[in-house]
Parts: sequence; C-alpha cells; structure tokens
Amino acid sequence: MKKWMLIPAMAGVVAVGSVAMAEDSVPSASNKAENMITLKEAKQVATEKVKGGNVTEIELDEDDGRYHFDIDLKDEKFEYDLEVDAYTGEIIKFEKEVVKSSKQAVSGKLLTEKEAIAIAKKKATGTVKEIELDTDDGRKEYDIEMKDAKFKYEIELDAVTGEVLKFEKERHSGANDAEPTKEKQAAKSVDNKTMLTKDQAIAIARQHASGVVTDFELDDNVYEIKMEDGNIEYELDIDAFTGAVLSFEQDED
Repeated sequence: MKKWMLIPAMAGVVAVGSVAMAEDSVPSASNKAENMITLKEAKQVATEKVKGGNVTEIELDEDDGRYHFDIDLKDEKFEYDLEVDAYTGEIIKFEKEVVKSSKQAVSGKLLTEKEAIAIAKKKATGTVKEIELDTDDGRKEYDIEMKDAKFKYEIELDAVTGEVLKFEKERHSGANDAEPTKEKQAAKSVDNKTMLTKDQAIAIARQHASGVVTDFELDDNVYEIKMEDGNIEYELDIDAFTGAVLSFEQDED
C-alpha cells in the first residue's frame, strides 16, 4: 500500500494532496507556509528525476531550520530516496539502492571458486585472502576479499551469472606509497596545507569513476563523493589535502 504523509511542521499548516493553508495567528509562520511548493509540485520534481518511478511516500520534514520533502520512490529495479527543498524545489539529496530479488534465476550450476576468482581478478589485483559462498535474499553470492601492496578489495559476485554486484576498494594501513599515485600527481600543484577545491576533488574522482556527481560532502577533511553512471553507483572518499583516494566502492545492478 502506498503511504502518503505530510507532517504539519508549522502550526496552522495542513495538507492533503497539496499544501493547503489555514489561518494562523502568527503571520510569519503563515507566510513561510504560503511560500512553500505544493505536495503535487514536490512529487513532480521527484518523478521527473526518476523516470518511471512510483512515489510510495511523501513527508514534509525540517532539518536545522531547513524545510524539505522526504520522498520515496520505487521502480522494478531500484528504490530511491530524495529530499526536495520545500521552497526552491531543488533536489538536495538523492540515493538509489538496488531492489534485490527474493529469487535467483538459475540458468545452470553455480560457478566454481576458481571461476569466481578469475572474474574478481579482472576487477582487482593482488592475492585472494578469503572467498565464501553466501546467500543474500535468496541469491547465491561469492564474497571475495583480495589485497595488494596498497589496497584491500571486497567483491560480491552472483554465483550463477558471475555478475559483479558490489566492488569496494580501500587503502589499507600498510600501503606502500613509494611510487607517486595519480591522485598525488593531480594534486601536486596544491600545497599540503591547502585544501583541494571541489573541482580538483571531482577531477581525481573521475580518474576512477564515470557518470554524474550526485552527492558531494566534506567531512573531517575528507571529501565524500557519490557518482552515478547508468546502473552503476560509485562512492569515493578523498583526502581533502593530499588528494589520496582513501576508499572506493562500486555497486552494480
């Protein structure tokens, strides 16, 4: 069942299908509500962003004084979580997650460990540290951990088709940085005491991922960047001063 909600975050504001205004003894609250986009307009923003997606929930919320619509959508393959500014209609958050099927279409026998490792080595270098056959929501998957001189990798493969379901790359504590990395070369013109700009950080991210930047945040001197290219999602953590890629994740449908 679809869930439709609109929380009246300010006194005297009630909405059913669109933001409807009631008389308010506090003019400032009434004025704020009157300047908001309607529920219908917020839904339109979301459905234009997610073509073919069905809205399952809409909720008006407030975070640090900023009012926004929380909107959940779903299509055959993905679930989406959007935040839309309640005044400007700007999308301030966008997340997409694969809807995993409860059943796995079995077209043949499971891949052997050797076959799974061969696929993983096309995505990562180094030594296989662990391989495990697991079941997630009815799907048989190989969980593979690998490690080289600089990075450790976690890879999830469909145990029947060999499709890469998840790829994660993270610099480990014993990484050898004797050779200059592409990230350091890209940031060599930046003094170690000077923080990279947003454009510089994105340029480094594009050396490892393609597509559109959907989220960009600075947290504790680390740039957290999300990118999307078709059915592939990337998440990268980049040191805001050195330009080193601290972690890299890739998820595929």
